[in-house]
Amino acid sequence: MTEQLQAGGRIVVGTDLSHNADHAVDWAAARAVEVGAPLLVVLALPEVIIPRRVLPHHVLASDQGMDEVRQRASARLAELGDRVREAHEGLQVETRLLTGRASYVLAGASKSAEMVVVGARGRSDVPASVRALGGTSDAVTTHAHGPVAVIRPDTKQDAAGPVVVGVDDSPEAMAAVSFAVREAVRRGTGLVAVHVWDATLMLMGGAGLWSGDGTQISAALETMIDDVMRPYLDEHPDLQYRTLVLSGRAPNVLADAAREASLLVIGSRGRHGFAGQLLGSTSRDVLREAECPVVVVRT
Repeated sequence: MTEQLQAGGRIVVGTDLSHNADHAVDWAAARAVEVGAPLLVVLALPEVIIPRRVLPHHVLASDQGMDEVRQRASARLAELGDRVREAHEGLQVETRLLTGRASYVLAGASKSAEMVVVGARGRSDVPASVRALGGTSDAVTTHAHGPVAVIRPDTKQDAAGPVVVGVDDSPEAMAAVSFAVREAVRRGTGLVAVHVWDATLMLMGGAGLWSGDGTQISAALETMIDDVMRPYLDEHPDLQYRTLVLSGRAPNVLADAAREASLLVIGSRGRHGFAGQLLGSTSRDVLREAECPVVVVRT
């Protein structure tokens, strides 16, 4: 049975003690320092560990075998906690070894966490449409109840770069916008609101089925996005802000727009363009393509 975790407003980061997970832990620790939140590092071990050739089933199935696995995991987790404390003096760091599926543990923790942070595989030359993000990362971003940061080992972060947010006029996207505005204000950076529209209408125009042009569409959408953003800008008049209305394949467009960003924020669901397909194939591709840290905000 998967153990339940009460996060109590802490930043929760999952680890499997791998190199990829170390990057997520380091990012989460820095985030915890920035926002003044305690850090909870979680390692979840399954109730039944799938054996490999070097770990025969009869060994793992024994109480002695499982006890050894847990003891070693506990020792390495404690070492990880000590490393984080040494790197961030004064940060309150807790480690927890739990039983159950990591995705269930972390998704459950998101109900009360300040944020959940997960690692993911690095970029590769394999097309994003067929590249795996990682089972735990996919599951947590899909089922979480709060913001989830996805950190790959090759994640680049320009601390002075703007916060980029994918925007449409749906209520779900407003949660992402609200989060992104708070982040930009806290970081003292600019905010870039990006809306991606489907260029299918332009193709229809080439077939003589539509007489409009991209300029007309972009102008109307830019007005719509500015209307969406106005309440937030009125509340923060000193915030540097700009709108980008772009056409193309949403994951590539969002990733390109966030190339120099300190953070990319996306909502959990929407109606049009990029957000309209979260967390479907489009959103998963964004998480794979983006070079900066990505936060998925769910409502």
